Amino acid sequence: MRKLFVIAAAVALASLTLAAHVVIPAEFKEVVSDATLIVRGRITDVRVVDGGPPAGVESVATVAVESVLKGQASDFVYIRVPGGQIGQVRHVMVGAPTFKPGQRALFFLRPGVTDTAYRPIGLTMGVFRVQSDPKNGQPVVEPPLVGGKTAALSGPAVRGDVRRRMMPVSEFESLVRLVIASPAGQAVPRWGGR
Repeated sequence: MRKLFVIAAAVALASLTLAAHVVIPAEFKEVVSDATLIVRGRITDVRVVDGGPPAGVESVATVAVESVLKGQASDFVYIRVPGGQIGQVRHVMVGAPTFKPGQRALFFLRPGVTDTAYRPIGLTMGVFRVQSDPKNGQPVVEPPLVGGKTAALSGPAVRGDVRRRMMPVSEFESLVRLVIASPAGQAVPRWGGR
């Protein structure tokens, strides 16, 4: 009897359809090009809404705009991403950023279809979090992918590479402006790092 159960379970498992998603990072110039609004700002509030099907649970972050690099924005913009926590239930979408009040970032955004909130380009690819450099306290971000390589290295991007240096926000913003000003298809110079 046990053998029959094991065979039935094996047949049932073999008939399941497996699905996977592979996310290929967009090149930095594509992220910049696709964004209609690029801002640096601080998250002042996050609220979770249940939009029902097909939207589901989403988080809406209010961002106080510190600087506008592309497009036009008022003092505050709203960013909507999938996922959030309602009561004891946490809804998660792989690849979606999570936000907390007080966080600072550079946001690469496009308008939503059904409301006035913006959506980050490529979910987390459109959010570059601002951190404090432990050495000097200056604001820094992780360098973007430029030409399939990190802007701070001459080789391919590798997760956890200890040679990868954080990029000062002022230099990152200069790189964004350079990409905006570059004609389509033209190579963008990489940041040399320190």
